[in-house]
Amino acid sequence: MPDNGKHGDNRNGGIVQFGLWTTIAMFAWPAVWYTILIYVVGRQFIPENGVAPTWLFLLIIVFGTGAELAVALIILHREGYSITIRSLRDRIRLHWPRTLKTWAMAVGVFILAIGLSLAVGSVNRALSAVPGFVPPPWWPAISNPTTVVHSAADVFPDINLKNNYLFVLLFFLIGLIFNVFGEELYYRGCLLPRMHGVFGKWDWIANGLLFTLKHAYQRWLYPGLAIAGLSFAFAAGPLASLPLAIAFHWLGNFLLPLILLLKAVVGA
Repeated sequence: MPDNGKHGDNRNGGIVQFGLWTTIAMFAWPAVWYTILIYVVGRQFIPENGVAPTWLFLLIIVFGTGAELAVALIILHREGYSITIRSLRDRIRLHWPRTLKTWAMAVGVFILAIGLSLAVGSVNRALSAVPGFVPPPWWPAISNPTTVVHSAADVFPDINLKNNYLFVLLFFLIGLIFNVFGEELYYRGCLLPRMHGVFGKWDWIANGLLFTLKHAYQRWLYPGLAIAGLSFAFAAGPLASLPLAIAFHWLGNFLLPLILLLKAVVGA
């Protein structure tokens, strides 16, 4: 990807900065890409009066976030980095908090984010009834506030879960590698340090809000997404830890579904 969005010689720790419109474009193209994957390509594989099959849901994550992961690696390579942990460690803030104060702040932010996410569940449901924000009837239960979920069978109705440990492994790996690591590397590891030139000390807030708006293809979740996006950006920005942002993201998005899934698989 051509690096034509450089904002003069404005640098943040030696990192050339994006301008405003380039920053917006870097959040806009994934929204367009996901919209095409879901509503144009994916819609062709959804049965009439049915729900999106699980295999389609997982493939959209792979191709959607996989594209973000690929673009992140291209940008970092064009900056002159070799794609190794040693080379990228400082550039993408690939280290855990180093002080007790930072850890205490991290725990506090995570607890606050979880509490607020639970509190806005009703707001998500209310928003999903507003014209223009109503999820399609075929939208999967895992991110559909209009669907009541009691067990993993409600989330994966087309999968035989009993003793299906292979599916648990597949769900875990796709969730961790693509949905969580892919998004965090792109939005927080790659983009966030290049937004300081435009947004200054509020770069993490801009990152979290643009990340929220990027999810226009599931806009009925905007209230919860705003809380999540801001907490991820705070972890990678002010707390300077991409692994912490990854942990926040995975625990918030996948811990509960994985617990429900494991209970169904073992027959508990």
